This record gives sequence, C-alpha cells and structure tokens, in this order.
Amino acid sequence: MIHYYLVLLLFALLGVVISAVLALIPGLHVYNVIGFAFLAYLAFFPWLDDLMFAMLLVGMLTGFALLFTITTVYLSAPDDSTMFMVMPGQKYLLQGRGHESVLLTGIGSLVGIFFLVVVLTMLQHQIRVIREVTQDHWFWIIGAVIVYILMSEFPKDFGRSKTTLGKLRDAWKTLAAGYLTFLLSSILGMIIFYKTTMPIDRTFQSLMPPLVGMFAVPNLLINIISDMEIPKQHVCKSVDVTPEEVFRGGGSGCLGGIFGAFMPAVTAGVAGLISGHATAQKGDKPFIISMGASRMVYYVGAVMLFFLPGLHLRRGAIGIFINLFFVPETAEQYYLLAAAVAVSGAVAFILLLLISRSIVKILDRVSFQKMSIAVLFVIILIVFAMGGPMAVLTMSVGAAIGTIPIVFHSRRSNCLAVILVPIFLNMAGIGPQIAAWMGLM
Repeated sequence: MIHYYLVLLLFALLGVVISAVLALIPGLHVYNVIGFAFLAYLAFFPWLDDLMFAMLLVGMLTGFALLFTITTVYLSAPDDSTMFMVMPGQKYLLQGRGHESVLLTGIGSLVGIFFLVVVLTMLQHQIRVIREVTQDHWFWIIGAVIVYILMSEFPKDFGRSKTTLGKLRDAWKTLAAGYLTFLLSSILGMIIFYKTTMPIDRTFQSLMPPLVGMFAVPNLLINIISDMEIPKQHVCKSVDVTPEEVFRGGGSGCLGGIFGAFMPAVTAGVAGLISGHATAQKGDKPFIISMGASRMVYYVGAVMLFFLPGLHLRRGAIGIFINLFFVPETAEQYYLLAAAVAVSGAVAFILLLLISRSIVKILDRVSFQKMSIAVLFVIILIVFAMGGPMAVLTMSVGAAIGTIPIVFHSRRSNCLAVILVPIFLNMAGIGPQIAAWMGLM
C-alpha cells in the first residue's frame, strides 16, 4: 500500500515537471492542456489507474498555479486570474526587481497551499454547511459580483478642467470606457456560449481565444509599440517583507481564492480584488502576495472541494474532467490529494526560483521588444493550432476589447463579463431568451 502511495506522489511530481514547461508558453492555459491530456488518456492509456491520472492532473494544476507567474511578470502575458498582477509586476520589473515580484507571488502561493492542506481540511464540516445554505442563491451572488465590478469603475480622478462640461467629460471618460468594455465582453461571451467558434471536437476550448485576446495580447502589443527598455534585474537572495504583510496579503488572497473556487464563474483575479477591498489591503507587497495565494487557492481549491468527503463540488474544468473518469469515495483519497498538493507545491516553488533566475539572464541579453514579438507570434500560433482561423479572429476581437481598458485607464475586470454575464443569465433562467433575442438560437 505504501508503494502505491509513493507512485501516486510520483505521478503528481511528474505533473509539476510537465507544468514547468507548459507554464513558460504564453497563452497556453493548463485547462487547455488538461483537456487534450484527458483525450489522450482515453485513447492511449485506458489501462492506467484512474487515481494515478487524477494525481498527474493535480500536479500539473498545482505547478501551473505557481509557475505561470513567470510569464505574467517577465512577459506581461497574464490570464484571467493574474490580470491584476500585471501593473505591480511590471512596476517591479522596471525597477529591476522582477525576481522579487516572483518571490512574493511564490510566498503567497505557499500560504495558499498551507490554507488548503491545513485550514480547509479542518473546516470540512463548515464548508458543507455553507454549500447547503448558499447553493440556491448562487445566481444573485454572481449578480452582486457583477454590480461590484460595475460600481468599482466609478472615477477616482475628475480631472483638472475648469469648466463644468469639462469636468463632466473627465468624470465619464473612464466610466464610459469601462462600461463599453463590459457591454462588448458580455456580447462576446453570449456568442461564445451559444455559437462556439471552435471545431466541434474542441468546444471545451471555446473560452481560450477570447481570454487570451483580452488579457495577454494587449500588453504584448503595448510592449512592442512602446519599445520599452528593461533595466538589469537584481536577483535577490531574500525578500524584505514583514510577517504582517505576509499574513494580511496571504489571508486576503486565501479568502478571495476560496470564494472563487466555491462560486461558479468568479475567477481568482476579481475574487482576490474583492477580498482585498474587504480587508482594507494596502501596499504592493501584500497585494502581490494576495494574488499568489488567491490563484493557488482558486485553482487547487476547486479540485480539493471536489475530493472533500460528502461535498464533491464540481468547480473549474479539472473537477469536471476528473469526474468523467473518477469519483472520490473515501476520506483517505482526500488526504492523499492534500499530501500530493503539499509536495507538488514545495517542488514547484523550488522550480519557480530556478526558472526565474534563468529568465533574468535571458532578459539581460535579449531585447524586450523582440521577446514580446516572439511571444505574440507563439500565442497566435497556439490559438491557430487550437481552433484555426476563426479562433484567431475571436482572439483578435477579444484583443480589441481588452485594449480599451489599457488606453482609457479603466478596470480590466470588466472583461470578465465574457464569463460572468452568460453564466449569470443562465442561472437566472433567462439566458436562452436573451440568446434568442440576439439571434443566437
């Protein structure tokens, strides 16, 4: 039996190694890879033990949650869960402190792993109670998140115009851009949900092109146009961060991450932002730590909630994929999963430090503009390989929408309407009617 447990951990570690390679490819989300891995498992490895394959996927997910920080900080190519890290991450990068930003995110991820393995395990009963109380109210909770996103767009700076009309224009400039982004993202989301642009055998990848277009492509285009110079990066051996900053940032991130893992449609980025406001979070370091914790808890927490005895909550693509071939039945399997997450997280953190040091050396030798061009080419190539010309067209539409917040300094969280609005409308029971009114059915 011990030999079997060790084999399970080895499969989880193999997943971490795979994710270490995949996380360095901008625009390639772990869920995209997991989808194809599942198809390969059914076609070529049906003899493999189901739990072993599940552990492989968990290792990939844990490693990706930690290691995707590299592309977010150094290449400005985030996904929907790391979009808020771009600005503080790029700020650190321009100060020669990119490695420090990566370390802070890694620390947050370790806090997230501690929360999942220890705290979540201790709160099993409370989690089940929360589900029973809230499961009939999820649609209006998602609606409240949407309202929060829209309300948070209200202007912080009314400009310096001396005329009443000028002040009104300044006040509504970012507001209008934010609400336009939300509207266009909502329309694109409805089209994607009801008229997928992907081939029939790859419809599970439908969200990839618009999300890549909205969150990764705009930053790369700005990098290419501006020809930004990256200063020499300092590889620090330690991080100047206080225990209070780790506690406040990590605690806030864990709250946001578990909210995102528990609620459908709510991603780590916006969940972390909400929890940061709720806990009065201040400063770049706690914010970066919170984003690392939120991302880890969001992705890995979803699969742990699925394995939690008596709950089996299917959130995120990995829970849905694993449920197709394996259903956890015992508490022992949950504790095996927790052990795999802890070991995978420790190994992924070590790989994060090593890879970050290697990327710093490359940045010292390669033009940041040329690197951004190469990254953009790779993203277009991946999207084309996934879904052909229509996927590239969808990505381009997403990129046009995602560029609006950057140009007009509105919140990028409005782009998440591409996910939130269709799911909210469907849960409210009016999604099909709206789709029919739009001519999508």
